[in-house]
Amino acid sequence: MAIYRGSKRIGKLGDVIYSSWHGRPYVRKRPATVANPQTEAQQSHRNAFAEISRLSSAMKEAHSVGLHWHAVRKKLNTHSVFKSLNKDCYGSDGIDYPRIRISHGSVTGVHIESADVNAQGIVGVKFTASPLSDGRNDEFYLYVFCPDLREGHFALPVKRSVGEVSASIPDEWKGHLLHL
Repeated sequence: MAIYRGSKRIGKLGDVIYSSWHGRPYVRKRPATVANPQTEAQQSHRNAFAEISRLSSAMKEAHSVGLHWHAVRKKLNTHSVFKSLNKDCYGSDGIDYPRIRISHGSVTGVHIESADVNAQGIVGVKFTASPLSDGRNDEFYLYVFCPDLREGHFALPVKRSVGEVSASIPDEWKGHLLHL
C-alpha cells in the first residue's frame, strides 16, 4: 500500500515501489520473482549472519562505546559496524570469541597473557601492551562476556602500563564459560 505525504509517495502501488534514496524520490518496478537460493552454502551464511547479529545485540553495551567514533566516521550505527568487523568470526564450531572485535581505533590493543577466575568470582587478567602503543599511558576497558547467559560486564578502566586487572563477576555467572 502506498502512502501519500504531501507530494511524496512511499510504499507499493501495484507493481511499482516508491521510496527515497539519499533524500531523493526513487521509483522502481517490483521484480517478478526474487532469487532465494536454499543451497547449503546460503543457509550457512544466513546462520552465521543471524548468530553475529544476536551477538551484536548481546554486546551492545560494549560496542556502543568501542565502535562509536568509527561508526560516526563511517556514517553507520555501531550494530552495523560490529557485524561488518566480525562477519568472519562464525564457523562450524560456533563463534570464535577471541577474534571478536568490540572496539576500533588507532591505538593498538593489549595482548592477554593469562586469565583466570577464582572461587570468589574475581577475574584476574595479566596483559602486555603492544610495542606499537608508543608507551602511551592511556586507559582501556576489560570486557568480560558470558555466552551462555548472553551478558557482558565492563571492568573499571585500567592503564595499559599496569599489566594486570581484576574484576568481580555477577554471582549467576559462576560455573559458566567466560570470554575476555
